Amino acid sequence: MKKLLTLFIITSLFTGISYSFAQPYFKWNDSILVKAEAGFINNPWAGGLNFVQPSTIDLDMDGKKDLFVFDRTGNTIRTFLNKGTAGTINYKYAPSYEALFPKIYEWVLLVDFNCDGLEDIFCYSSKGAGFDVYKNMYTPSTGVQFQKIVTQQLTAFYPDAPPTTACGPVKRCNLYISPVDIPAFSDIDNDGDLDVVTFDISNGTNMQYHKNMSKEKYGNCDSLEFQVANFCWGYATENALNNTYKIFDTCIINVVNPQISTEDETRRDRHSGSCELCLDLDGDGDKEFVAGDISFNNLTMLTNGGTPTNASFIKVDTMFPAHNGNTLPVDLTIFPCGFYLDVDGDQIKDFVASPNVTNSCENFNSIVYYKNNGLNNFPVFQHKQNNFLQDQLIDVGEGAYPVFFDYNHDGLLDLFIGNYGYYNPTLFESKIALFKNTGTLTSPQFELVTRDYGNLNTIQLLNMAPTFGDMDGDGDADLLVGDYAGNIYHYLNTAAPNAEPQYVLSSLLKNSNNHVIDIGDFAAPQLVDVDSDGKNDLIIGARNGKITYYHNSGSTTVPVFDSITNFWGDVNVGHAGFSLIFAQPFLFKDKGITKLLVGSQDGYLHLYDNIDNNLTGKFTLVDSTYEKISQSTRTVPCVADINNDGYLDLVVGNYQGGVSFYKGVATDPIGIKTNEYLIHFNFELFPNPSTSSVTIRMNKQQGKTYLLEVYTVLGQLMSSHTILNNSLTLDTQSLHEGVYLYKVYELGDNNTKTTGALTKRLIIQH
Repeated sequence: MKKLLTLFIITSLFTGISYSFAQPYFKWNDSILVKAEAGFINNPWAGGLNFVQPSTIDLDMDGKKDLFVFDRTGNTIRTFLNKGTAGTINYKYAPSYEALFPKIYEWVLLVDFNCDGLEDIFCYSSKGAGFDVYKNMYTPSTGVQFQKIVTQQLTAFYPDAPPTTACGPVKRCNLYISPVDIPAFSDIDNDGDLDVVTFDISNGTNMQYHKNMSKEKYGNCDSLEFQVANFCWGYATENALNNTYKIFDTCIINVVNPQISTEDETRRDRHSGSCELCLDLDGDGDKEFVAGDISFNNLTMLTNGGTPTNASFIKVDTMFPAHNGNTLPVDLTIFPCGFYLDVDGDQIKDFVASPNVTNSCENFNSIVYYKNNGLNNFPVFQHKQNNFLQDQLIDVGEGAYPVFFDYNHDGLLDLFIGNYGYYNPTLFESKIALFKNTGTLTSPQFELVTRDYGNLNTIQLLNMAPTFGDMDGDGDADLLVGDYAGNIYHYLNTAAPNAEPQYVLSSLLKNSNNHVIDIGDFAAPQLVDVDSDGKNDLIIGARNGKITYYHNSGSTTVPVFDSITNFWGDVNVGHAGFSLIFAQPFLFKDKGITKLLVGSQDGYLHLYDNIDNNLTGKFTLVDSTYEKISQSTRTVPCVADINNDGYLDLVVGNYQGGVSFYKGVATDPIGIKTNEYLIHFNFELFPNPSTSSVTIRMNKQQGKTYLLEVYTVLGQLMSSHTILNNSLTLDTQSLHEGVYLYKVYELGDNNTKTTGALTKRLIIQH
């Protein structure tokens, strides 16, 4: 078969089968296979990962610990079911379990505090400056569910002081944890209940040990009643300016009934950020201390030479875990944190490290995994990989801007994903990844070809948001790229007809006044024929949450973009609490009706209609949390019928650098397809492929008149024809080889279109 004409995302504007009064309906789906560097990957549509805090929990109660992952990017929860056997890693993304968890911010660890074998939730407090606790209330009939039992955990800072003492045994005070710290939850004294170690809130250089008195008071482990057992745990002090430690410190605050002044308690020059982990590394029963700090790339380990009840740190290792198994040290640019959990299901805890940040750090190889070849209390770590879980996802670093475009003219929509960038200490590397569609028209499948399509990174743009479309009327698709600064870069396709594109940077896109288009910052463009005049117009989302509309008033060969409005349709996807909004628009037709989906900072999709015949008016916000789809933050929608089943599909990018696929499904609650319900005609298109002519024949529709419209897959109207007597034959020799869309309407009174249209593809070969 000869090469086909370029397919472009605008195809989706015309693939609707019929008009429907319902909105399009999408359901998350992982049936489309994707091949990347690691071969076929397990979880391509899981949405990416950047800066994570992992824990294990049995979600489906099959006896195997599954994986809970919290990503500080967008405060996002991801859940993965363990499909592996003991000693193997095989996790399958299972988003249905994410709804079991409350909304969590900043940090979270799952820990079994009451010894019932079920992990509970310890997370940054909803009131701030501390932590909340949710108890796992699993029953066989309800499954896993959580009940909040603590809001802002208290502790007795002066347990031996008189009851009237502030923060004493009766008047306990908040156990302070900052939003950028992650405390250590561990049984420090080996008495069977869960203790807490965190940095002192006043001087920020000593570790406080909050002992749980559950065993001592009640004889069991099911309570959370803390008191300070040590203000300078292990007699070590961290330098206030860096992450070095002084050991064997006299710690003058470590006295009987230690007191700190009110001024010290409330002053604001507190510890700037650390994460703590306590574990036994040498099998002697006491706990070593591992810490990461906000401005450093390494983890520091303090060896405990004391006892479980009287810690004393005797050695400092700044290259952890390099000396715990002859392995590599953690090196993660900024603020790495360590987590001790059984990753491979062999009942032995492994070690994972990831940055505790929200940006400006390694974002692509940012989950470092060390297998434990030793014991839980005497680990021997072996470095395995720097991209644990990430190698099984579509992940392009930070930010994901998906768009479909048939770059190789085979009739299959390929997936392009721009990004904010892969982390680089000097400059983020913004690129466009190409996932080639290697499947069929009805069964798509994607394979990563390159992470830097066309070597476009050489221009060193920051934040590359792509859109494809024919700018000069030569039948192939050019490329526009929006960037961080709010500009649009025009790449001209200089390839020969039917050849793969060759993009050459033409210029910064200008408006009709010859001024460079600048929408402020974070330009999110879409080339689309807004007014159905056969020419691609331009809409651009911006960080302020609004959309700019440029109408193409030029010719099909020389576009001229006239600025219509920078507040198109009165669309504003701003959300309470968000000053940075990041509107990401995608205009499409659903069953012949124009719709607008807009992604945003809040992670939801916003659906607008009332657009047709109202391009200068106010659009109607149908749903600000469309289909309850929430993908982290800075969502980016892209709509197309990629499996040719007559239903539009949806791909959503997010700031975690990943994408999620939502398959379009029937909307009618009783299962009647909308085309059967609202359209009462059908037609045949033959021969297909066509070499010289094509016949359109209506099926059993006597006495009706129909309108045929022929479009290129770029959305350009080629011709219109009236169908009388149920049949029409057209010459196709003048058309270029490729794929065309034949769209038929039934005509009613005064030759007006009724309901929607049926659309079929015709392949032309010469």
